[in-house]
Amino acid sequence: MNTYRLLLIPTLLLVVACNTGPRPNFMRMTEEEIYVYNIGKPLMEKVYCFEEKQTSTYIRRRQCMTVEDYVYRLERAALALEVMQPSTGPPPLGRPRN
Repeated sequence: MNTYRLLLIPTLLLVVACNTGPRPNFMRMTEEEIYVYNIGKPLMEKVYCFEEKQTSTYIRRRQCMTVEDYVYRLERAALALEVMQPSTGPPPLGRPRN
């Protein structure tokens, strides 16, 4: 019984280690490579790349993130605006939960 446990634990660790590979570098991928990567992925796991111009510079910076990360970023920006300028209407992301 103890021998079985001693073999099971390293085997499970090896399986978990093999399944967690490095994430691809989307910044270096072409649009075609990103398109192929997105095939078959659920909507929230698809990668979206865009060029963003920051206010402090004229240089555009390419941003790549999953749709889930992008939605989270937009929600955080909306909440930050709500904190800076509270409104009397409903919150920007819908009704508050009870």
